[in-house]
Amino acid sequence: MLDDKEILSVCSPKDKVSGPYEIVYKTDYWAIVTLKYESRPRLGIRWFTGKIGTPSARGNATWFVLPEELYDSILSGLPLKPTQRFKIDKFLIGE
Repeated sequence: MLDDKEILSVCSPKDKVSGPYEIVYKTDYWAIVTLKYESRPRLGIRWFTGKIGTPSARGNATWFVLPEELYDSILSGLPLKPTQRFKIDKFLIGE
């Protein structure tokens, strides 16, 4: 499994992203996190493969911010506990 510190250390693009705050789900190769993008609660995903992973910009690891319209489909497809899903949903609506 990926190291949580490595996952949570990615905070780019620096002028737009704050967090990530919590790991929603991770595998050996990719992770989904909660973060704020332009001060709005969002979900981000990235792949931790190779030297820098994907996506990257100018040699810096970055988050791909998922479209809000995909949140329910993505979260419903993950093996999340109901309490975890509730917490994520509250974050995403700004509570």
